[in-house]
Amino acid sequence: MIRVICVRHGETEWNIAHRLQGRSAVDLAASGVEQARAAGRYVRGQHPTAGYVSPLSRTRATFDAFGLDFEPTERADLVEQSLGDWEGRKTAAVRDGDAERYRAWKRGEGAPPRGEPTDAVVERMTRAFCGIVRSAAELPATPSVDAEQDLRTVVLVSHGTATKALLEGLGLAERSQVISLTAGAISVVDVPLHDGPLSSSLPGGGAAVAGGSEAEAEIIRGLDDEQIRSRARLRMYNLSPEVLATAAGTAETSA
Repeated sequence: MIRVICVRHGETEWNIAHRLQGRSAVDLAASGVEQARAAGRYVRGQHPTAGYVSPLSRTRATFDAFGLDFEPTERADLVEQSLGDWEGRKTAAVRDGDAERYRAWKRGEGAPPRGEPTDAVVERMTRAFCGIVRSAAELPATPSVDAEQDLRTVVLVSHGTATKALLEGLGLAERSQVISLTAGAISVVDVPLHDGPLSSSLPGGGAAVAGGSEAEAEIIRGLDDEQIRSRARLRMYNLSPEVLATAAGTAETSA
């Protein structure tokens, strides 16, 4: 099975000021670095062997704070949606001054003026995800703290709107029905290599593949985009780094 850990970048100064970022180059705030470090506790525990970031520096800075021992691959298709004329403006000013278009955008319909069409974001993020899943065929499987089988695990650091578009493209979430991703939040997508339920008590229900690692790799290489979309399962959505930091602090106090 392939596991993709999707992380939204940590908080930036524009997030704090409630300014719309899009593709603007905005660095992490000190709070964003702390969020990324907290998210790193979860990421490291999943033992990923590959990572991907968007071209915007805030995603690379978030990845660097995880404390992993490998370099990520930068992918242009993981970039945030361009917000066109809205970039840099206060969210409240856009919401009040361009209310109808803003509400449609929040529902995942239409686009900001001179911005990237929403359906184009869904398409490119889904295509990028499918390519990343197939690339996992070349990775070793590693232990997971919450799965019986070893998994081929990667971490993908992108952006709030782009990640929600990805989950929509995979059929895992309807953007108008889920809350926005918080800064530094973790969502996990599993892609089993069969269409049945994941259960060790049902025939064919486990994640393991007969024939070993190379047989599994061949299956992964042969997956087409539709197979990946149909098999994708949302394991976790919007795990806040503050929750992880609190849990770590409690554990340290109890030790």
